[in-house]
Amino acid sequence: MKFFYYLAGKISYTFALAFLTIFGGWMGAVFGFYLATSYTLIYYDLITGDVVRLLPICVLIPTVLHYIQFGVLAPLKIPALQRSLRVINRNFGGEKLRPEISDEELKELYHALSDLPLINSLAAVCYGTLCGVLILVFFYISHVTAGTFSPVLLKVLAKMGTIAVAIVVILYGMSTYLITEIITNHERATCFNELWRRGITQKPRVLLNLRVKFTFFVILLVIALLTFAALIQKSVFYNEYDLTDAIIYIGVSVLAGIFLMYFNTRSILQILREMDRVAGEISTGGEAMFRLHSLDNEFSAIEYAVLGMSKEITEHRKNMEHQVEQRTMELQNVLADLKERDDLIQKQLDMAGVIQRSILPGQIDEWLELKFSVRYIAMEKIGGDFYDVYQLRDNKLGILVADVSGHGIPAALVTTMAKISFGNACLKLDSPRRIFQEVNQNILEHVKTQDYLTAFFLAVDDEYTVTYANASHQKALLLKTEEGRVEQLDTNGLFIGAVEEARETYEEKSVKLNYGDKIILYTDGIPEATNLAREEYSNERFEEVVLKNRHLSLEDFTNFIIEDVQRFVGNAPVEDDITLVAMELTRDEAVDVIKAAKKLAEEQKYYEAIDQLERGLAAHKENRKLMYNLAKYYFRVNNYGKTVEYITSYIALDKKNKYAYYIGGAAFYQMMDYKNAIDFLDNSIRIDPNFVNAHVALAMVFKKKGETAEALRYFERILSLDPDNKIARFEVGELRKKPR
Repeated sequence: MKFFYYLAGKISYTFALAFLTIFGGWMGAVFGFYLATSYTLIYYDLITGDVVRLLPICVLIPTVLHYIQFGVLAPLKIPALQRSLRVINRNFGGEKLRPEISDEELKELYHALSDLPLINSLAAVCYGTLCGVLILVFFYISHVTAGTFSPVLLKVLAKMGTIAVAIVVILYGMSTYLITEIITNHERATCFNELWRRGITQKPRVLLNLRVKFTFFVILLVIALLTFAALIQKSVFYNEYDLTDAIIYIGVSVLAGIFLMYFNTRSILQILREMDRVAGEISTGGEAMFRLHSLDNEFSAIEYAVLGMSKEITEHRKNMEHQVEQRTMELQNVLADLKERDDLIQKQLDMAGVIQRSILPGQIDEWLELKFSVRYIAMEKIGGDFYDVYQLRDNKLGILVADVSGHGIPAALVTTMAKISFGNACLKLDSPRRIFQEVNQNILEHVKTQDYLTAFFLAVDDEYTVTYANASHQKALLLKTEEGRVEQLDTNGLFIGAVEEARETYEEKSVKLNYGDKIILYTDGIPEATNLAREEYSNERFEEVVLKNRHLSLEDFTNFIIEDVQRFVGNAPVEDDITLVAMELTRDEAVDVIKAAKKLAEEQKYYEAIDQLERGLAAHKENRKLMYNLAKYYFRVNNYGKTVEYITSYIALDKKNKYAYYIGGAAFYQMMDYKNAIDFLDNSIRIDPNFVNAHVALAMVFKKKGETAEALRYFERILSLDPDNKIARFEVGELRKKPR
């Protein structure tokens, strides 16, 4: 590093960087030469001789251009060509940061340093490609001039050149990235720490993740094996068994692998050692400042979280010290302050409980002819039970009841993680078994504790066929009201988040509902409730109560069950959370109208479907389902005025449907009423912050309004939710090209 900083001080920082990383190009050239020539069976000696002769000038030209771009002429007052490079050179003559740098310049410098590995890597790729092109051009001119040119000769050279350039691009580009990242680590950390000291919150920049880096080494291994195999095959073809080239190539491959692996592992180990050091600093009350900052997504997120935690701990310690000084004055003040802090903690727990309960849907709205009734009682302020309802694909509804092991804050955190995971899985899947598999894997990857959860999930289609799966949860009950019997619904399936092998154990089954049938989902807080005599309420008693009260209305039905449990428990302490979700299939003539309209729509008879729904609404006034479906079909026939009319009437009766706000926002967008479009789409996202379609629509609204920065912010948010979203990826690329 002394030599690097010597060059940086004498010429420029970015030139010193380009000078050191050029050695990766030589390594790539060796690989490219061996791989290209190993597949060449004719003109080998001629082409090899010409390439060796032309290589110096063809390497020199791109190298000089690379150096000029990165500031080799800085001593002659000719700066680097890119603004970001000039910013770096202006503020880092050596390894010391210019002390009088302003806040805005400092932020720009940090961004420039963070992007520098990618910029240098792209430059390496471009100049490596230019080198190959120059060899082809000079070779062509040389042989045309000498009268020895032949199309076959050029074809062979082009084949060799293409292979060689591809290898150089891969190896030179990635080695340049790795070396640049390591060399600039100290300067990035210096800028970031200075921003942090100035109170400027700056999330660490990231470029790649560890998976990409390790994939590069796999590619390197494949290239090495292919080349070695080709060299051996070439020897067999010529019946020459001189393995000198192969042995030399093996040596070069091993050295290159060691070289690159050294830089990669060194980078990772340095970050890990830094984390260990910073953790020690935090534990002893010191200030957490990273001397190295990773550009890897995984490490960067951890570093940022540690810094935030350290800042909170430091502030908390300062506050505590101040409070202790005050408390030593009078004992009564200490006691009063302790009482005040206890009240504050209790309020925070109360708030945490309110927040946790707010993520539960509360009462579940009717869906087609299904009615729902929910009862939730937490043992503590923060519970481990949760339930949720999801709109699945193909017009299906998903209902979940789950129970996290343990109670209190740990259970609440796992509950939140599980809710997010189920929500993401339900966006893509409609099979309970596959949803369990997805969530199990997600929990295993992100929850590194011994916590797990049991769950029962069922999916209902519009024909009232229920597909269900059980992950070691309480069996659901199917109450056949008219037949006067209770069936248990159950499948195989281990806990979620316990072991990866659980994915193979999940099963699903199906059952058809009849009018009057009820399904009861619940947690073990009901059958395992105990009275003062330590007797359990039991599943048998629960089923008896369910069957005995089968003719009650759904709300009275769930009320009676909870009251019976509470009567049984009496004055005994509650030992577990209680969750009860009951659903009943009831006759609703409006749903028949909706189904008939749906069949017409499937036949592309949208206007007949609308007429059917209009007549249905005339007969069943104020029916929300009919209004909602009318809005959807009017949108399909581009009658946006009618869409807005019906969706507004629907929202007046139901303000919890994110899709209703989405449809209204889309209609206003088509009518170019962007203000109302934004209001409706904002409401949709408020109900579900992860609703990708609403984010896309809102981003397009801002794009239409010419508010590029807002549009870009929403498209980037979409990519954080759905990295494979093609619309967002395209729009982000286009918007970043525009000046803001």
